[in-house]
Amino acid sequence: MGVFNKLVTRKFRNIAGDRYDEILKRYREFLLLPDEFVLPEIHLILIPIDRFAHEIPSELYETLEAYSGASVMLVYVSESMAFRMIEQTLGRDEAEKLKAAERELGERVLVEIASSLEDIGLRVTKRHLFGNKSDNVIKLAENFDLLVISRGYGSEITKMSPMSPLVLRIVQHVVKPTIVY
Repeated sequence: MGVFNKLVTRKFRNIAGDRYDEILKRYREFLLLPDEFVLPEIHLILIPIDRFAHEIPSELYETLEAYSGASVMLVYVSESMAFRMIEQTLGRDEAEKLKAAERELGERVLVEIASSLEDIGLRVTKRHLFGNKSDNVIKLAENFDLLVISRGYGSEITKMSPMSPLVLRIVQHVVKPTIVY
């Protein structure tokens, strides 16, 4: 707080009396402390992907390259509720066909992205989960130093909705540093 206190005091000295002292008191929790300026060490990175968010832009690879040597868990998450609904409406055989197709897509995407991440010096672990997309990511993120998630994770994005509601929910519940691409 000392850095910002000095900055505000110097910048607004002799302007509007004690008004800025009151602002400093009210907004103290929004100002960063000097120890909060330190960048956290990143050793474990979680990257959840799905059928809506499996294209990683080259700029993100450039950013992740700064963490070479870190371990990445690349997780393809399939929504299990969709398979249950299909099983209830179309039958078990159709649900199993869809599940097999989703598993095949997931494995192909995992291999492709893992290869690109390994090329920039990251150690990659691949995993395919069937479950709740937001709950799984929130729970997994507790064990990682950084969450990297596409803004389209969980549903398609549009001009009216530039970020998936699932991503918004995840970001609100995760207390770890997060990159939304």
